[in-house]
Amino acid sequence: MAENTAAPSKKLTTGGVLVLLFVVLAFVGYGYYELVWKAKINGSTLIDNPTNKALVVTIDDQQYEVPANTFLKVDLEMGHHKIDCKDYSIAGEDLYLDPTEYGVINPTKSKYVIYNIIYTKKDLRSQFKAYAIEGREIYSLLGKPEVTTDLFIPDRTMGKGNIDDEEPDFENYNRVNQDYSYLTKIFRLNDFFKFYDKNN
Repeated sequence: MAENTAAPSKKLTTGGVLVLLFVVLAFVGYGYYELVWKAKINGSTLIDNPTNKALVVTIDDQQYEVPANTFLKVDLEMGHHKIDCKDYSIAGEDLYLDPTEYGVINPTKSKYVIYNIIYTKKDLRSQFKAYAIEGREIYSLLGKPEVTTDLFIPDRTMGKGNIDDEEPDFENYNRVNQDYSYLTKIFRLNDFFKFYDKNN
């Protein structure tokens, strides 16, 4: 009888150790995410107001005042929210911060451009294609630049391509091949044309 009770006790101890080990690893992983990985992401959630008039926006019963021609950084979690903006006839509208909470909240339904900035030391001009963007001819290597008026425009870079981020001189994180790397960047429409004219 004593031998029969010892075996289950030993198995329980082994199982307990495995559970404890799993919990410790989970905490270590979560700590690494919070202290290292999340800090590297360092993204922004911005209510943008590209107009010449101050804007009042309410999200989940929290009111925000956004001055003219600027943006306001807010702390919102990924997922579903409710937004109101009387000046633009938005009342209790669904706001989905998905697949990331980082990006531009666009209550004015203004036009933004999502563009892939190419970083290369090679002459790739022959590989760029021309696209008609808001009446202008724009060249792009990685598909047509997107023009959007969405209520939420996600920052696909998880923290480096929002309108408050300066474009780096050299980008090596999103390397497609040995010829170039790229950064997917959100621009206000007019800011995009200024950037394009300066850099192309």
